[in-house]
Amino acid sequence: MDFNYVLRIPWNRSLCQNFKPPDQNDNSNTSTKPQCCQSLLSLFGVALAQHLKEASFFHLPNLATSVSCLHDYQSKLNSFPLANNLVSYCFDPLQFVSTPNICARIESFQDWVARLGESTSLDTACKSDLTDTTACDGCVRAGYKVQSSLLSIDGNQTHAQDCFYFAILYAAGIVNEFGPESDGVVSCILGLELNSRVGSASKAHSARVFGLTGAAVALLVMFSLLGLYFWYDKKWRRKKNSGFGFEIDEQQGSRPKLRPNTGSIWFKIQDLEKATDNFSQKNFIGRVVAIKRVIESDFQGAPEFCNEVEIISNLKHRNLVPLRGCCVIDDDDGNNDERGNQRYLVYDYMSNGNLDDHLFPSSGNQIGKQPLNWAWSLVKAGKVEEALDASLLRHGDSSNSNPKGIMERFVLVGILCAHVMVALRPTILVALKLLEGDIEVPPIPDRPMPLGHPPFQADGNNFSISPALSGPKLHSGDMLR
Repeated sequence: MDFNYVLRIPWNRSLCQNFKPPDQNDNSNTSTKPQCCQSLLSLFGVALAQHLKEASFFHLPNLATSVSCLHDYQSKLNSFPLANNLVSYCFDPLQFVSTPNICARIESFQDWVARLGESTSLDTACKSDLTDTTACDGCVRAGYKVQSSLLSIDGNQTHAQDCFYFAILYAAGIVNEFGPESDGVVSCILGLELNSRVGSASKAHSARVFGLTGAAVALLVMFSLLGLYFWYDKKWRRKKNSGFGFEIDEQQGSRPKLRPNTGSIWFKIQDLEKATDNFSQKNFIGRVVAIKRVIESDFQGAPEFCNEVEIISNLKHRNLVPLRGCCVIDDDDGNNDERGNQRYLVYDYMSNGNLDDHLFPSSGNQIGKQPLNWAWSLVKAGKVEEALDASLLRHGDSSNSNPKGIMERFVLVGILCAHVMVALRPTILVALKLLEGDIEVPPIPDRPMPLGHPPFQADGNNFSISPALSGPKLHSGDMLR
């Protein structure tokens, strides 16, 4: 049996340090004897539990072995400032010799199984870590339960203490998965008082401190490397970005913002100011490009604007003016600009004016008369052919049997699609069918009279509208807009 555990286990030696075994005829210290001897018996129980685990016997095979083991036990105790005859005073070598007359004729583990079966309440209650007080209480209750079973088998109540010792050795040596030397087994099952593991706690605390410090240093280094990476990446992208892509824009301020993936140039406001002489009126329409300032609406923000710009830039048609670029200025860009939120669009310059100039010419515009009002008057007068160019009415084209009828249909469909009453306008699908001749063009509905028309004024008419409620008067030229 190996008794080196006596030096490893931090058992409380205070009950035996000042104890001097009395002479054979001196009974002055008999009251102290059980306390010290009980501690030594619990400490010796560690060796007995280990012996049961390895050799499957609860006690030692003979008297000589018992004497030798007790001698080795005393030699380990001599390493402490204790009396050198404690073992001989507390123990009788015969009490550790195996005999069937101790408890229910049990000597070995096989005898235990034969009497109580493969599993007892100890096998479940004493298996876990017994440093937990709840688990320890459950194990102790299971020990008393097994003791009661052994006494019922043995039938001799004087063997109660020996049967309880057998239950203790079985739980410590066979059942508990942490072994006989664990703190839970020593303090709970064997009932030996332990000193606090100051050294171990100090080492554990130091290890915890060093571990946390190392983790903090590692995190600091990691975050520093990440910060360096993002700084370098930001600096590199500032050099690389040329205004393309739907990405984070950091050239015009510290606040990231999205840019439309248009393929167009993302102009700087300084470039536009230089190109237009600070948006001078003499350069209101440029000689090469036209710059349109978008009036900011209450509901349109930067994301909506970027989305619309992206859609417009992807539209390719011969009758659409291509978008060349855009410019966005935000209040929170950090450039201390007093202009506020501004949106600019850069188009190709249209030297002949746009469609609005031709359909709705202003009073100062010399392009010509308003074609919609003129076409409307011809349609209502049944003179649609006068609205057509003479070159469109040539009959030499064999592919068109009735070019005049086709062109008149086109004019009527155009008038219908531009009707002032939105509900009367055909859908795109219906308009295509009308143009292709799949559907007959319906009669053109009359336009409603403007609110300022004389019949609605108060001049003896029973139905009148107050001038205050009539609202703004519409010009006839605006009715088809």
